[in-house]
Amino acid sequence: MSTNAPYGQPHGIYAGERTIDGVVVTFDGVALSELVLPEHRLEGSFEWGYEGDSPTYLAYALLLHHTGDPAAADAMAPGLMKRLVARLANEWEIGHEELDELVQTLQVSPPAGR
Repeated sequence: MSTNAPYGQPHGIYAGERTIDGVVVTFDGVALSELVLPEHRLEGSFEWGYEGDSPTYLAYALLLHHTGDPAAADAMAPGLMKRLVARLANEWEIGHEELDELVQTLQVSPPAGR
C-alpha cells in the first residue's frame, strides 16, 4: 500500500519532534493532522512523554491513521498512550510494523479499566 493511502495500515514512518515553533508529528513527512484530523474535525494538541489528554489525543490520531477505524482508535488510545506515547523521547520514529504489533497486542489485551 502506498504512503498516500489515508487509512488501513499504511506503510511508512511516523515521526515526532519538538521544535522552536512547537511539536511536529508526521507520517512520511506529511503532518499527521493534515492526514486524519480535518476529515474528523477533531480539536486538540499532540504531546508525548507523559500520561494525559494530549498524549491520548496523539495515540488516537496514530491509531485512526493506522487503522482507519474511529471506534477502534478510541478504544485503544488509552492503552497506546500508556504503552508507547507516554514513553517517547523528544524526537522519535515509529514504523508501521511496530505500530501494527502494538495494535495487535492492544486488541488481545486491552488496558485495565476499559
